[in-house]
Amino acid sequence: MKLLKLPNKLHGGQLTQCEALEGKLYIIGGKWLSIWDTEMLLGSAKGKTDVKNVKELAKLELSLLESKQEDGRWLITLGNGRIVYGSDHLLASLKLTDDLKIDEKEGTREICNFKDTEAITDLKYDSNNQLLFVSLSKANSIQILNAKTWALESTIELKSKPISIITDPLGQLLTVILQNRSIQIYQYDVRGSTKLHQTINQFVQTNPLPYRMTMSPQGDVVPMINSLHNNVPTAVLLDRLQKFKIKVSLVGYVADCKILKFSQRLYSKKKSSTSDDIQTFNLLASSGNEDGNVVLWNTKRIKPLFDASKVVNSYITDLEWDHSGLGLFAISQDGQLVIFAFETSELGDVMPLDAVEEARKEIKLLEPLPFKPKTEEDTTKLPAIKAVQQNSANTKKQQKVTEVSISSSSNMEFVQPSYTVPKDLKRRPPVEDPLLSQGKPTTKKPRKDLDQMDFLDTNLLLPSVSFSKVRLAHPKIRLSFQYNSQDDTVLEIKNGSGNDQKPTIITLTKKDKEAEKQLFQTYLPKFITLCTSGSTFWAWATDMGTIYVSSISGQMLFPPMILGIPISFLEGCGDYLLCITSIGQMYCWNVQVGKVAFPVNDVYSLLSPMLRYSDDVLSRAENITMCAITAKGVPIVTLSNGDGYMFDKNMESWMLINDSWWPYGSQYWNFMTSSGVDCGNGGDDKKDKYWNAEADALAKEIKNNRNSIIGYLETKTNDELSRKGRMKHLQRFAKVLLMKEGFENLEEMITLAHLENKILVSFRLEENEEAIKLLKIYCIRLAEMGYTDRFSQTLSWLYDPTNSKFLALGSEKRHDLIKEIIISCADIRQVQRITTSYANEIGIIDNSL
Repeated sequence: MKLLKLPNKLHGGQLTQCEALEGKLYIIGGKWLSIWDTEMLLGSAKGKTDVKNVKELAKLELSLLESKQEDGRWLITLGNGRIVYGSDHLLASLKLTDDLKIDEKEGTREICNFKDTEAITDLKYDSNNQLLFVSLSKANSIQILNAKTWALESTIELKSKPISIITDPLGQLLTVILQNRSIQIYQYDVRGSTKLHQTINQFVQTNPLPYRMTMSPQGDVVPMINSLHNNVPTAVLLDRLQKFKIKVSLVGYVADCKILKFSQRLYSKKKSSTSDDIQTFNLLASSGNEDGNVVLWNTKRIKPLFDASKVVNSYITDLEWDHSGLGLFAISQDGQLVIFAFETSELGDVMPLDAVEEARKEIKLLEPLPFKPKTEEDTTKLPAIKAVQQNSANTKKQQKVTEVSISSSSNMEFVQPSYTVPKDLKRRPPVEDPLLSQGKPTTKKPRKDLDQMDFLDTNLLLPSVSFSKVRLAHPKIRLSFQYNSQDDTVLEIKNGSGNDQKPTIITLTKKDKEAEKQLFQTYLPKFITLCTSGSTFWAWATDMGTIYVSSISGQMLFPPMILGIPISFLEGCGDYLLCITSIGQMYCWNVQVGKVAFPVNDVYSLLSPMLRYSDDVLSRAENITMCAITAKGVPIVTLSNGDGYMFDKNMESWMLINDSWWPYGSQYWNFMTSSGVDCGNGGDDKKDKYWNAEADALAKEIKNNRNSIIGYLETKTNDELSRKGRMKHLQRFAKVLLMKEGFENLEEMITLAHLENKILVSFRLEENEEAIKLLKIYCIRLAEMGYTDRFSQTLSWLYDPTNSKFLALGSEKRHDLIKEIIISCADIRQVQRITTSYANEIGIIDNSL
């Protein structure tokens, strides 16, 4: 090994971060960025180049830092000359030309400035997905930015201050070290969607300074420094393939560690001189908080490979491996650049880059996050439906959903509802049955008591000022977010400070292939939490429950509507705007007419209040996983148990669309989940001796109809049941039940009940084409099963034009449908008398014959 410390201090004596990419070493410190040739630096360490001739390729003054009077601290190289740099509060980007000068066309661009709000604690880049991760103090969050557009994709809300973050070379996991000494790992994807993957049971010592750590290049190991074991901090390697259990403890480094970085290459060496067995390993370099030591580890050895003591007089601020795998660069707080140059015999044979790629293939990738991006092709095929996913992870984009594989209108963080009750509320204390508890120890965990407070006159009936049993979560206030409509218009919300000094900016932009056109811009001294759009309007809601509705040109259509309570769901489609407040009130307005579509209702009845009743009045209920409205103005809600409901304005009540019981017995259930996984209730195993080819063809047409609202909701039910692991269990239960005495016709009854409900719902949703196909299937099945009374009654309803069940069908359509049913069932003996009678009545056959 050769070690060289450049004699001159760089950047006026303070260096903070360095990055090596494409044969160049980038160093930031103060208000300067210097660029070095890594081959020249390593050559000078080995004596091939005179140290006096070693100079930087370029030294650039970061003017934006100069104007903000801040020092550079963060540095990320994106490739192709693109660089991100920043201070404690500022992030900026610049583009370099081939001769390493700042591109005058792009110049320096400010990405974001947190000076008045937050401080940056760490900055990482994922080159696979081109995402930039920014961890922030005070807000205790991580912002995920698109490195192409610098748009905010999503935000991860944390319970403690994030100290450091580690990105995954496979582009799937983000490891976060928190100030409370816990470690959380999140799964993410290219769209910025996130999900908590695992919380690691490792506690670490933390300090205000960020740790600089990287995963192994093949992505199988997460390093963790200062992990407490018997109150002694040590560095450990956590095995990704074994649920992040400790794989190796690195012994021999006593001082508190601050930097632990893997070389980006794999190494190999023979196990012994007499053996041909090849051992593959990684190399790591580390340094501490206060000393100038640099320690190198081989992952197949417990003890350090070497320990270079006091290479600088202050402390090391960053380490960076050269891409060749045979060089290491260290920078210090006092402006020193130190070069370590190794020989192959000292470290081992550097394996080719393909070895890293092959090693990555051995790691099983995680299942993709459930929400899929829409394409232009999908947009033209989808039903006019929109939804909000209440229990999902964060993302910025709020899109109108019209596809069966729904990506939801918004994946947001929600404020959990309050569990406060009035002090004068009469609550019956739970009484334990002495017979049940006799001789048995009490193991039931005591409940946390509800918080009590004085409510404003609890005798009032107004739910907004009295005690409410319905309490829904509502969205947190986001720094900024966007909503994309189907006609390529984007509503962008940039929340200010909620006051006159810094109002919220609301901008509507039309995106064309060549350019963008701003349609309108307005300001509001309030926080915006939700927004949506219909065919001719846009609407947004404040955190205090005020709704603003405007035309596409920005003209206000109504005065602001004050509901006085935070809003949980705001959905628009066609001419209709739907709103559900955090206390369960449901409003539906026809914006075109300017009045409510039906009287104000609520979602209380959907949350199974009797089933979930408890003596404490407030109890857990199913979550609302989707709230939507169709273009015809029909509200639709789905719950976390898989059930789906629609509100019928004529009956002024909620009606069941999907029952989670039907997937286990109905032969006409939508058998596929949104991810394409068979739920086990489909195909040929349901066909029996009565199976009709025409009914089978109609069922396939309905199943393949991507515009089917009912089909989409059945898919959503499958997803919920699969997510909870209930699908296979209840299918086995149903099969056992079928073999019991008295349940022989269970499958037939469930099938008919399911078909009847689908027909009625389709007509109420005004999906007449689908309803007619379902009605044909239903009559064929009735005829095959021999249910002559139901068959006759159905034809009687169709023949009577005044029947309210099928008012949507005119007399001509009714007679055509009866004719088609008679032809389909003509060869079924059980119903021939009925079909003959109706055939004579409508003139299919001549009575004189």
